[in-house]
Amino acid sequence: MKPERSRLGSRLDRILFHLLLATAIGLAGWLSQRYEQVFDWSDQARNSLSPVSVELLSRLQGPLQIDSFAPDNQALRSRIQAVIEPYQRVRPDITLEFIDPASQPQLTREAGVRLSGELRIRYQGRSENLGQLDEQSISNTIQRLMQIEERWIVAVSGHGERTLDGRANHDLGHFGTALQEKGYRLQTLDLGSQATIPRNSDLLLLAGPRVDFLPGELALIRDYLEAGGNLLWLTDPGPQHALPLLPQGTGLKVLPGTVVDANAASLGLDNPAIAVVSRFPDHPATDGFRLVTLYPFASALQAEPEAGWQATPLLQTQAGSWNETSELKGELKRDPQQGEMAGPLTLGYAFSRSREDGKQRLAVIGDGDFLSNSYLGNGGNLALGLNLVRWLTADDHLLQIPPTTARDTRLELDRTTGAVLGLGFLFLLPLLLITTGLLIRWRRRRS
Repeated sequence: MKPERSRLGSRLDRILFHLLLATAIGLAGWLSQRYEQVFDWSDQARNSLSPVSVELLSRLQGPLQIDSFAPDNQALRSRIQAVIEPYQRVRPDITLEFIDPASQPQLTREAGVRLSGELRIRYQGRSENLGQLDEQSISNTIQRLMQIEERWIVAVSGHGERTLDGRANHDLGHFGTALQEKGYRLQTLDLGSQATIPRNSDLLLLAGPRVDFLPGELALIRDYLEAGGNLLWLTDPGPQHALPLLPQGTGLKVLPGTVVDANAASLGLDNPAIAVVSRFPDHPATDGFRLVTLYPFASALQAEPEAGWQATPLLQTQAGSWNETSELKGELKRDPQQGEMAGPLTLGYAFSRSREDGKQRLAVIGDGDFLSNSYLGNGGNLALGLNLVRWLTADDHLLQIPPTTARDTRLELDRTTGAVLGLGFLFLLPLLLITTGLLIRWRRRRS
């Protein structure tokens, strides 16, 4: 009887062990569905968000929606999900939705998407597109969308200017819509009927006036600039209506003629009056900017600033361009005797100076067409226009997020070492395994 009781007890112990093991596995599965704990053991925690980004996410006042316009490609979508997942671990109310551009072309066009996998980040009625998938770009975009302080852009009207709400080809309506989506407030100002520029104006816009200003209107603009106001002036070839004289101390001069660029033909452009700019200086308004921008019918600029002013040539054409002073027809050739200067030519300047009440910033671009409804979608024109406005309104102080790259993630070998390792893994290691197996079999047979 004792052996039978012993066997029965042993059997019951085994049954109880398996029941407890199954229960533990079930409880572990249930806990994993309700609670999540992630450990990042990678070098420098490169798979986790930096403390700066975590602090930024803690200030979100509501859900944040991320739309990824990626085709139905599992590999691409997995890479995008891996970039967004650290944000979702910090804030579960951050949602990611994939949209196939092929199945929803209308939505893709309305969102202004140009790149496969491009993100559209939406927060509290504001949105911004992002084509670069890294922590610094995403966190900076979220910070801009969280900007709750109102920024007023005042556009001067009454002189045939391009308007921020106009729908004509030469107007800036699409650009104005993009500014509103970024949280900027727009106001049109007729200096003839309103004898002052509002004090809360963060930026004054002069967008290609076609008729002369009255002396009193020029005085209002001059007073605004002397008081430290910021200015974005988009000019075009032709009469300048005394405007270059207003920003005193900048030494600004608009060269005669229209810029023509022989390099346009290499990009498939059949109009030589479209200047191409693909390289940008080290300046906050163009920091990290890598897109090609196009400038139709532009003017070249020169500047000799006085003490106190800093001038940075923002936009410069390539060699093979010049300011053509004659009519744009037939075969064009530079004529130095007519004052036509060989490129590179400067199409845009950024001016700044320090004042007791802060820093004053001006940007003068020798072309208004690049932000017009007709040309805004070309290359990086829209992105550059938004960058200029951010810099002018002092929205350029973004998060300084340190890169989280690991050390020694690449193995670099010379050709001899690489060949030895390759032969070893392809031939020597398999031969060693086969020899070992045959030796073990021979020894077992002998025994």
